[in-house]
Amino acid sequence: MTSAEAATHDAPPDACEALARARIGQVLCTKWRLDSLLGVGGMAAVYAATHRNGSRVAVKILHAELCANQEVLRRFTREGLVANAVGHEGAVRVSDDDVTEDGAPFLVLDLLEGASLEQRRLQAGGRLGEDEVLAIADQLLDVLVAAHAKGIVHRDLKPENVFLTRAGAVKVLDFGIARLRELSSTAGNATRTGMSMGTPGYMAPEQARGLWAEVDGRTDLWAVGATLFTLLTGEEVHSGRTANEVLLSAMTKQAPPLSTVLPGVAPAVAEIIDRALAHERDRRWSDASQMQEAVRRASRGRAGAPVPAPTGPSVPRSLPDGSLATATSPTYPASSTGLLAPGLRATMEPVSRTGGAAIDPPAAGRSRTRAAALALGAVLALGVLVAGAAMIASARGAPTATAASPPTPEVPVPTAAPSAAAASAAPAAPPGVQAAPPPTGAPLAPASVPSAAPVPRRTSVAATSGRLAPAPAPRCDPPYTVNAAGIRIPKPECNQ
Repeated sequence: MTSAEAATHDAPPDACEALARARIGQVLCTKWRLDSLLGVGGMAAVYAATHRNGSRVAVKILHAELCANQEVLRRFTREGLVANAVGHEGAVRVSDDDVTEDGAPFLVLDLLEGASLEQRRLQAGGRLGEDEVLAIADQLLDVLVAAHAKGIVHRDLKPENVFLTRAGAVKVLDFGIARLRELSSTAGNATRTGMSMGTPGYMAPEQARGLWAEVDGRTDLWAVGATLFTLLTGEEVHSGRTANEVLLSAMTKQAPPLSTVLPGVAPAVAEIIDRALAHERDRRWSDASQMQEAVRRASRGRAGAPVPAPTGPSVPRSLPDGSLATATSPTYPASSTGLLAPGLRATMEPVSRTGGAAIDPPAAGRSRTRAAALALGAVLALGVLVAGAAMIASARGAPTATAASPPTPEVPVPTAAPSAAAASAAPAAPPGVQAAPPPTGAPLAPASVPSAAPVPRRTSVAATSGRLAPAPAPRCDPPYTVNAAGIRIPKPECNQ
């Protein structure tokens, strides 16, 4: 049992808790009904409440004895601004603030269903497994990455201030209250308020000494290391009979190596926590992002997956163990970083890695088959296009039917008349062949002989290129032909 557990177990309900319980059933500002008391801290009491419209919320009311301090009032109200400024779903949102009828300020927050990490540890028998602790650490550090980027240092991280919802999401509580602890060092009730607000077992050395100028993001990382230490071992980093002895150890002693308290712990897990708990700030992780990356490497390494190259993992971030989840395996909602909550079952079938991308061998074979089919289809389509072009070109080059030119009367030319035997013996010239001119002085035949059909112009298709070639120019010298009867027939193409 930790010193905080012993103090809680042995101490009877004090005046603050009695006053807090007396508020149950009250209606604040005619709209918030206090249903039950969720917890009492050094600065405030938290209730489950119901709005008059039926919505369920949490209401946090400052203790009456602190309401007279205007600086405390200002910083308590500012807590809502700080929590909302984090801009991360892992920081509990504050939706309203007001003052009760008796003058106590209160905040309205999201009502969470689940348990704090301290409650979760006790429910599990006092310790949590390494896989679950790594998954929690990843989400917790993701919230701190966002907070530290906004210049916000929590300064009160501990298992009681980190909440695990039923969906497996990590929520950070009490952002900004650490500033109240700083103020309490000068207040009359400094010891009581300081002990409640800053649990000695989770204070970094500079914080235990009250060196507030040295408190920065690395102070939060020490508290994260101390939280993980307790979740794994069931013990606090420093022990003592009183809170002052614990504070003295935090000021002067290096935290014990995790492996000395938890033999058999994975070296990667021990290295993460031991470095976070370094006594000197410069020996700790430089920032939350660096520590988070170490947590993710340790998580992937425990699952047997190789650590990805700096360019990024070749499997989705939702599978931190580098394996493919079965369709029937129970899954948990992803956190803000994309990592699954603890308890994910996987097939443990390795994913092949090629060029930084996950390759499924059956899918690759199907891809090659589809590519071959597409190529064959393209060849067939090209053949159809070429055949169509040839048919169009052939249609354009076919002879077209035209009206025969009317016979043109010829003017008789005085020539010598051939003998009858010569005329009868002369063979008829085949159509389209120019016959020899008749002997000089031969009489012309009557003009009633029909003329030959005009010769249409043709175009040819080049065999090699498929382009239309121009038809050759007609021969118009002479511009006529002579048939077997000796009649001159004009060439139609020479009249165009």
